[in-house]
Amino acid sequence: MIKDPHTISLQGTPLTYSLRFSTRARRLRISISDNGVTVVLPAGLSIHDGETFLVKNSVWVLQQLERRQKHQAKNAHLLLPKDVLLLRGQPTRLEVVEESSRLSRARIEEKLGRIFVYLPIGKRAAVPQVLTRWLRESARVEIETMVHRQALRMHVSPKTVTIRDQRTRWGSCSSSGTLSFNWRLIMVPPAVMEYVVVHELAHMSVPNHSANFWRLVGQYYPGYKEARTWLRKNAPLLHPHILQEV
Repeated sequence: MIKDPHTISLQGTPLTYSLRFSTRARRLRISISDNGVTVVLPAGLSIHDGETFLVKNSVWVLQQLERRQKHQAKNAHLLLPKDVLLLRGQPTRLEVVEESSRLSRARIEEKLGRIFVYLPIGKRAAVPQVLTRWLRESARVEIETMVHRQALRMHVSPKTVTIRDQRTRWGSCSSSGTLSFNWRLIMVPPAVMEYVVVHELAHMSVPNHSANFWRLVGQYYPGYKEARTWLRKNAPLLHPHILQEV
């Protein structure tokens, strides 16, 4: 029997994990896979026992997660060509144009299903920085628009919205009502971005990952499980080769 997801802080790093009670298990164990972190408990033990066991093994868990993340990021380069990145969930080719008439500022244009980066001659090395700034600003515009629309539906009023580069999180909600989102969400399908927005707005009403929280998320985004699966399986693609120098 699998319990609803739980959240815990391991050495300052927030971690969402699942608990599974097993009549066959003879001892506590931790499973780390593409489906996330699962603590398996033998019959007779409590949720508290699972949490204590997770904290006791926090160093090992974080090491395994970091190793898996690096492995996935490394393999992601094999899945997308060097000049392609995801934009709103779609593989999009990058075209770099060096212009003799362009003296300083770079310009980015999205057209014909591609991203065109116009640079002064000899400035191709600046592409990762220029592209990241453009993606980050695009994320800000689209996420803020989506937050405003979903907040009205969910009857909540976030204080501010910030765009960050969180290493292990897609979003967060502070006790003061500030929502933070990872700028790489501009690469995911709009429906998946919507799930992350609904998830963080739901935290304004339910600050934990209890059953009540997931019921609230499901009320406003019924397909949240599919969106979570997309993020878990495709996260490496959100670190494309073209941005690795950033």
